[in-house]
Amino acid sequence: MLKFIAGKIVYLIAVYIVASGALFLAMKAIPEDPIELKFEKFPDPEEIAAERERMGLNRSWIYQYGLFHKKFLTGDWERSLQTGRLAMEDVRLYFPATIELSLVAMLIGVFFGASAALYARVSPGRLNRTIAMSFGTIGLTVPIFWIGLVALVVGSLLLGVFPLGGRFDIAALPPDDRTGLLLIDSLLAWDWPSFGMAIHYLALPAMCLAVFPAANVSTVLFARLNEPPITALYTALKARGFSRSRIVFRHLLRVAGSPVITVVGTTFGALLGGAFLTETVFSWPGIGRYVVTAIIDRDLFVAQYLLLMLIMLVFSVAFISDVVARWLDVVSDAEESGGAS
Repeated sequence: MLKFIAGKIVYLIAVYIVASGALFLAMKAIPEDPIELKFEKFPDPEEIAAERERMGLNRSWIYQYGLFHKKFLTGDWERSLQTGRLAMEDVRLYFPATIELSLVAMLIGVFFGASAALYARVSPGRLNRTIAMSFGTIGLTVPIFWIGLVALVVGSLLLGVFPLGGRFDIAALPPDDRTGLLLIDSLLAWDWPSFGMAIHYLALPAMCLAVFPAANVSTVLFARLNEPPITALYTALKARGFSRSRIVFRHLLRVAGSPVITVVGTTFGALLGGAFLTETVFSWPGIGRYVVTAIIDRDLFVAQYLLLMLIMLVFSVAFISDVVARWLDVVSDAEESGGAS
C-alpha cells in the first residue's frame, strides 16, 4: 500500500512539472506582451518597465520559471484585471460556488447512475435493461452545454419553474457567510427560506451537470456487475433464495465498489475543474466561469495560475480516489483470505 501511494505521489509531482512547464511555455508563445496587455488602457512606458522588472520578465527564462513556481506555491497570484482584487481572494470568493454545484451534481449523478446500473443488472427484461443503460449512453455522447441550453429553455422559459441563472436572488439577503456554501450556511443559520431559495437556483444546473457523472457511474458499474465472477455470484445467491435487495446492497455493491470509487473520484475532479460550460450557461458565479472570463479579458497571469490550480485539483482528487479504491481492495482481499482460512 505504501509503495502504491509513493508511486502515485511521484506521478502527481510529474504531472505538476509537465503542466506548469506547458503553461509557462504557452505564455511565452503568445505573440503579444502580457504586460502591455495589462496596461493597454493607460499605457505608461515607465510603469510598464517597472512592472516587467517586478515580475522578473527581464531575467532569464529559468529565473522566470522558478519565480512562477514560487508565486504559485505561496499563493501570490497577482491582481485580477476583472475585479481589481488579488486573485487568491477571488478564488476564495468563487470556488465555494463550484464546490457546492459539483458536490450536489455528484450526489445526484451517483444515485441515478448506480440505480440505473443495478436495475439493468437485476431486471429480467431485455427492454428494461436497454432503457436503463440508454441513460449512460446519452450522458456520454450528448454535449453538456447542449443539455444545459435545452434545460434552460424548457425549465425556465417554457415552464417558468426555475430561474434563468445566478446563485441567489439579488433582491434577497443571503445567510451569513461561514463556509461559502449557501446550503450549509442556510442550515447553520436555520434560515429555511434561504435554504429553499438556494435549492431553487441550484436545482437546474446541478441536474444538468449530474448527467455526466451518472453516465460514467452507470457504465462502469454495469460493466463490473456483468463480469463472469460477479455474474456467477449473483446466480448463486439468487439460487439460494436471497432477496434482490440483499443481493444488491450486501453483496454486489461490496464487490463492485472499487472501480466505482475510482470513477467517482475522477469524475468529481473533472467537475471541479471543468464545470465552466455549465457555469457559463447558467450564469453560475463559480471558478470555471471566472477562469473563462480571465482568458477572454486577456488576464493572462491570473489565468495561468488558475489553470494550473484546476489541473492539479483534478489529478489530486483522482489520486485520493485511487488510494481509497486500493485500500478497499486490500481490505476485501484480507477478509476473503481470513474467511477462506
